[in-house]
Amino acid sequence: MPQNAFVLQSEIELRTGFGVEQLRKWRQRFGFPPAQYDAGGRAIYSRDTVDRLLVIKRLLEAGFRPGQVVAQTSAENLRLTADLNLLKPEVERSESTNALISLLSQHDSEAFKALLVKQRAKLSMLDFVQHTIAPLMIGIGDAWASGEIDVYHEHLCSSMIERYLIAETLKSKPQLAFPVFLFALPPGERHELGLLMVETVMAEAGAYIVNVGTDIPMNSLRLAATDCKADVVVLTFSFSYPLRDVVPTLAHLRRLLPQSMLIWAGGAGLVNVKRAPKGVRIIHNFDEAIAGLGELVKAGQLQ
Repeated sequence: MPQNAFVLQSEIELRTGFGVEQLRKWRQRFGFPPAQYDAGGRAIYSRDTVDRLLVIKRLLEAGFRPGQVVAQTSAENLRLTADLNLLKPEVERSESTNALISLLSQHDSEAFKALLVKQRAKLSMLDFVQHTIAPLMIGIGDAWASGEIDVYHEHLCSSMIERYLIAETLKSKPQLAFPVFLFALPPGERHELGLLMVETVMAEAGAYIVNVGTDIPMNSLRLAATDCKADVVVLTFSFSYPLRDVVPTLAHLRRLLPQSMLIWAGGAGLVNVKRAPKGVRIIHNFDEAIAGLGELVKAGQLQ
């Protein structure tokens, strides 16, 4: 990001996951971030504010509460992240990540896609997602924050990866007697990449996949799960999803669905959830999802 540059609220939400309402409440309670507006009346944020929000994001992901970090000075938060080793130096980016970011910055989408295909050919989908896609998205965010690329490069990267993962999922063939997984994002949630990553890994492992998309009303989700005879309903929550709404959303879905239908939930939005509602399984990583699939197949208790 160029020095003294300003970005819009929409870019802040995509980069940090912090929505308008969340930042407004922080401003009222902690006096940060400061309110600034362009000539058209749109909220804008300075580079210093963006950098501070990125540090706050890392601290919240590490388990701190907003009251412990938002009210602190930038210097205090930076010292804390240094003590906890939360800020990864750029040199740790892999050769693959750097090559993909370089192709994006050169506007070479075809070469970017070709390199993705080349990387995928060497790996299982589980390893590809863990060792290529996940590090790339972290690297892309760091590259944007340091001014190497523009925010549109980050959007382009996400878009191409999402389309690639969907294509890979469609290639997979479900295994006989493997469970049916219904994937969806809850009301208000539109960050789909994490869901697609899990979906693609599960599809390669043999699960039958149905994806009904983003921002799905609860009653529509219940109807979809019933109609497709889902064995497992999977929801993911991004970091931007209001923490106060996560458990009530899962509890409401649990009441709507028959007890025989399992509910799995994952994503960065669950990092600070201390206890899941009864009958909801929190999936912390891809390996745990694969292990859960194996448990279901072994038990043979599918609809």
